[in-house]
Amino acid sequence: MSTHRVKSRRYMIDLHKWRSAVALVACIVTLVLSISAITSNLIKYVDSGLGIRDLLQYFTIQSNLMTALASSFIIPYAINGIRRKRFVYPKWLSMFHYSGTLCTTLTMVFALLFILPHDRDLAIGAHNFFLHVICPIGILISFCMVESSYKYTRRDNLICLLPVLVYSVVYLTMVVIIGEERGGWKDLYLLDEFIPWYISLFLMYTLAYGIGYLIRKISNQLTVKRQEELLSSWRPDLEKVELNVELFGLGRYYGMTCAKNDVSIPFDLLEMLADRYSLDPDDLVKVYVKGLVDGIRDRETTENMKADGFLEKEDKFEKEETEVREEK
Repeated sequence: MSTHRVKSRRYMIDLHKWRSAVALVACIVTLVLSISAITSNLIKYVDSGLGIRDLLQYFTIQSNLMTALASSFIIPYAINGIRRKRFVYPKWLSMFHYSGTLCTTLTMVFALLFILPHDRDLAIGAHNFFLHVICPIGILISFCMVESSYKYTRRDNLICLLPVLVYSVVYLTMVVIIGEERGGWKDLYLLDEFIPWYISLFLMYTLAYGIGYLIRKISNQLTVKRQEELLSSWRPDLEKVELNVELFGLGRYYGMTCAKNDVSIPFDLLEMLADRYSLDPDDLVKVYVKGLVDGIRDRETTENMKADGFLEKEDKFEKEETEVREEK
């Protein structure tokens, strides 16, 4: 029984370290893809005699900037997760990452569905294939690889559409109301070229919500799967006393294996356990903290004894006793 518990505790620490490492790699990939997409377009525009202001008119560039920022913000949390054996980051950052992924995916779908039939070069010609296809797919996969304990709701889905709404209002104003001839923008996305602009906007909003819905469903399913994987170490028929023993042991194990400044309380896990076994989460937190403190004290005592040479003397005495027994 004790061996199983040790393996279970070791497994949970290794699981969080692994998820932190995966998140770190995924965010670095996203950052590289986003910066590469922005840089390639910047070089193209500078060579054409245009400036950064012209480049920022493209929603594709703004979307890649969002994902680059989100990934760069998550990377420190992933590094900290490897060090502290626990990967968590704020809900607002998760939403920002979700919104950026939604926007880049929207640019891909919009380019393939609406721009490709009329202008192949603008949609997937030359570097645009990397910009409109490779980057969004890579960013979407990377987003799914970054673990999030949050389950997105319909309200979250709508909130993450705000960048689309803001850009569409600005784009509509500059393209339709002001117009290129009066100092506005060129109709880069052919908003009013083949169908009325209001139909184009309706299609874009519907498409954006649909993409956000699919990403939300996939992300939530992955979150549920990860939570089930996390709970797989805990038998479904555990009694309260057994659960308290396990949680105390888990806290003690963390206290003995993590640096004092790196320890944390896994509130998400404790809430899931409280829900699974119909217990008060506050009670589970108290049990875990007791184990954590006990483990920290034991580790500090052991370190002090090593520093004073007591453990080395005990080890030497036990070794001599063993040698005497073997000789007899």
